[in-house]
Amino acid sequence: MSLPKIILLVISLCAIVVIIFMVNKDKVPLARVTSNTSPAENATPEKPLISAQIFTGGKLTTDTSIHTIPLEKILSGGPGKDGIPALIAPAFVGITEAQAWLPTDADGIVVTIGNTTRFYPYNILVWHEIVNDTIEDTPLVVTFCPLCGSAIVFDARVDEEPEYFGVSGQLYESNLLMYDITTESLWSQIIGEAVVGAKTGTKLTIIPSQVLNFSDVIELYPQAEIMSKETGFKRNYTEGPYGDYNTNDALYFPISINDTRLPTKEVMYIVNYKDKSIAFQRNALSANEIATIAVDTNTINAQIVNGEIQVTDQTGAIIPGYTAMWFSWAIHHQADGIVWKK
Repeated sequence: MSLPKIILLVISLCAIVVIIFMVNKDKVPLARVTSNTSPAENATPEKPLISAQIFTGGKLTTDTSIHTIPLEKILSGGPGKDGIPALIAPAFVGITEAQAWLPTDADGIVVTIGNTTRFYPYNILVWHEIVNDTIEDTPLVVTFCPLCGSAIVFDARVDEEPEYFGVSGQLYESNLLMYDITTESLWSQIIGEAVVGAKTGTKLTIIPSQVLNFSDVIELYPQAEIMSKETGFKRNYTEGPYGDYNTNDALYFPISINDTRLPTKEVMYIVNYKDKSIAFQRNALSANEIATIAVDTNTINAQIVNGEIQVTDQTGAIIPGYTAMWFSWAIHHQADGIVWKK
């Protein structure tokens, strides 16, 4: 083995040890997700919380005889099944209460359904990766993979029935593999599809969302509900376990494709249209210029509208999207991907 490869291996092993330690330190049992938050202006009414005992840890019972990805490329991320605890029915507070602890430059996922807007801060998501929630009777799974910067919200219904998802502790191409509690099939977060187990080939529907920072939420959505840091788990939500991962080029885990058209961790805004996946260089989009890309005989437009990214087809219909790092999207979309960049 060459010296550079040995050095990369040592760095990766050290990173895994740090992640395991940070995720499991001061761990609170998964007995129940509870909230000690007091009512705030705009906070959601108190509601029954679903027991987190459905996330029992232990060994996955996935049927690995059914799969669409090479099993040998599935790697352990360090913490095992439920070692990173998904959240269920979290509590929410108003903006004023959240400002007491959440920095205004903190990023997070914004979801609006009906008259309800919710903000899921990365400060919390980085420790839990999956939030099972319901907004106005729509079951959601809000997902974030810190290793890929992929922030995607899905309709949580599988075969028309609401499903709950947990963190498997496994990775494919450095990306989060979720599992459903009914069959423990493994789902690729970046493509929103079951790739190992009984549900293999089943796809999840993307729910429109945006990645904004807290100051933007305050300005654009003053009535927004902010996910509370009272999650029932003892975590330091003012710090994350990944250090400067977002600002360097290093990856903790090996990947099979290194596409150098853009920097490894360039942030992309991605939409699915017909049989294509279209990735826009997010930081190059603006309010003053429309980014246009051709898909067969159709035209897709992207622009910043009222502080948010809006992608429309030639009829003006909005296409829901998500955010991810360049390397992660590029691995999965060599065949069907279209890229817009400055």
